Amino acid sequence: MVTHVNREKTVPEGEDVDVLASLLDVHRLTTVVAGRIDLAPPWRLDSEPTDLVSILVQAVGQSYLVRKEDAEPVVMNPGDVVIQLRGVGGGYIHDGSDPATTTWMLTPKPGRTATPGPLRLTPDNPASSFVCCLMRLGDAPRGPLLDSLPAVTHISTRASGTSGQIWRVAEMMISESTSPGPASTRLMSRLAEVLLILALRRQANDRTGKPGLRALADPLIAPAIKAIHADPGQHWSVASLAAICGLSRSAFAARFAETVGEAPHSYLTGWRMATAAKMLSTTDTTVDRIAEMVGYRSEAAFRRAFTAAIHRTPREYRAHGRR
Repeated sequence: MVTHVNREKTVPEGEDVDVLASLLDVHRLTTVVAGRIDLAPPWRLDSEPTDLVSILVQAVGQSYLVRKEDAEPVVMNPGDVVIQLRGVGGGYIHDGSDPATTTWMLTPKPGRTATPGPLRLTPDNPASSFVCCLMRLGDAPRGPLLDSLPAVTHISTRASGTSGQIWRVAEMMISESTSPGPASTRLMSRLAEVLLILALRRQANDRTGKPGLRALADPLIAPAIKAIHADPGQHWSVASLAAICGLSRSAFAARFAETVGEAPHSYLTGWRMATAAKMLSTTDTTVDRIAEMVGYRSEAAFRRAFTAAIHRTPREYRAHGRR
């Protein structure tokens, strides 16, 4: 006998889902460090390896970001924004003289947020100052959309064509870091989130960029991504998603893989796991109910898929997230 399951949707039916907002909501940004660092030459600032998102805004002078993966350093001028979405490690920032040894080491403390007052690493007037925000982006699968942002995004706010919004937000961060007031750490962390969102928007609108976020601007594929985000528990197939986009199955599958960076089924599975990870961390919903809500007919099948993606069972993930 086949019975109908009254499955609860995770988003109200008919809502036009903002895919980028849903991605950031699932990954739950939290600030670890937010403040300005003042330095005088010669200086070299290293950071212990971390998977934290790094957002830097140059306030005074120049700084040079060196990464072992890159042949040339990233030169940051006043107002420039640099975002490293995949964490930092194996690199450093210096004043241009490239000292051979570390003069300062940045060691973020888990679970603590730095005070907003400028961190003065010199008794003299600083030759270089930058605002540093380190943010945790959760441990749910990021998927091809977030992973499409380059390892380092360098935005020169003085260059022609740069969004005026980015320039204004960068200026606000510099101003607040210079004279912090009440709730300054929270304000700067929010401004850093705004910079991240604007950078992600910029990537989405870059039709020449790598597959991922640019799919959100593709009118033939975006409807399928919105449908998946609106209702990950729906029993989506290539045929049903292709019908939403008005394409044949073969044309849809090829275009989806080309613009998103992976096949529709893989993307659907990744979003289901990210959605489940958030529910496990933030609700007391039972595992079998979460399995049903993200499209699995049995808890065992969901548990296998989740463990393969997250490398923890659902119950282990829930326990770890609540320590």
